[in-house]
Amino acid sequence: MTTSAVNSPRDENVLSDYDMALSLLENNPPENRLDIPMSYSQYLQLEESWSKIKSAKDISEDQRYPYLSYNSVFHIATVVTVPRDLHEVAASELRHEIMNSVVEYLIVHKPDAIGTIVDSGSVKEKIQDGSYRHSRKQSDAVFKYTSTGFGPAVMVAIEVGYSESYAGLCRDKNLWLDGRHVKVCILVCFKESPRFRNPRRLYENVDAEEEIEKMTLRANENMQSSYGPISYRSHKWLGELKEGFIEVWRHDGAVRYPLIESGQQCDPLPTNIGLRIQDFYPPEAWQAANIPDGNILIDGDVFMKFMKSAMVATAVGRFSDFVSP
Repeated sequence: MTTSAVNSPRDENVLSDYDMALSLLENNPPENRLDIPMSYSQYLQLEESWSKIKSAKDISEDQRYPYLSYNSVFHIATVVTVPRDLHEVAASELRHEIMNSVVEYLIVHKPDAIGTIVDSGSVKEKIQDGSYRHSRKQSDAVFKYTSTGFGPAVMVAIEVGYSESYAGLCRDKNLWLDGRHVKVCILVCFKESPRFRNPRRLYENVDAEEEIEKMTLRANENMQSSYGPISYRSHKWLGELKEGFIEVWRHDGAVRYPLIESGQQCDPLPTNIGLRIQDFYPPEAWQAANIPDGNILIDGDVFMKFMKSAMVATAVGRFSDFVSP
């Protein structure tokens, strides 16, 4: 995703930033993130304009992308357009790995608690207290505890992005930890090098269906023993994943778990990323649960296999959009 500068704009740039945000919302071009300084009153105007566009175009409120959020501490509005598989698979597969481990743990220690911890691919939050009052946020994935007298409460959040948007991810992380008071926020970050750009000239006399089929075969061949790049017709449709990591943040700091370093898969890949079953419970509910604490594990090898498939799908999606817009 691309991230705009976060410096305060000159007054004459406010309108152009506003129009750029509205254009991204209306057109939803893939793989864009725009962070722009904006007062809360300006944000409300942008939100109202976007609401009118959605109504006029009959866009469902349940549609995940594009989405508009606001950080009231930094006074930054963020537009995120529809992502590619690389982003979505990272969030969904990590979420599934974690949820499977949670269920396996409860089967052994407290079967009747299955269903009290639920996962979600996306949650839209309005924060109404503290310094983050007026903030709006949509997650990539969350885990909620929901039970009579205790919930629902968001306990763990997941945010995914590229190295270029790491500063934005950290602002998102702070919002979850300090504004929404989750116990854990997990960041998943990848560095694609070089970052993708479309070719400057359109292809002429192209059979799009045939070219997409050929490109898909080439992409799968490229991914047999590497993490990119994926090239076709002398153009890189996916750069090499030079770096990848999972960061697990708590209120007292973070631990980073490398996945890819210098373009090479780490060996061994992480299985224990420091999550405990207690992280998924509010304090009072955890005391009432009366079960032993224990590790929640992931299968790093399985996760990275899904990421390779997502890389192929991302490259093919980019190429497909270019030859058959």
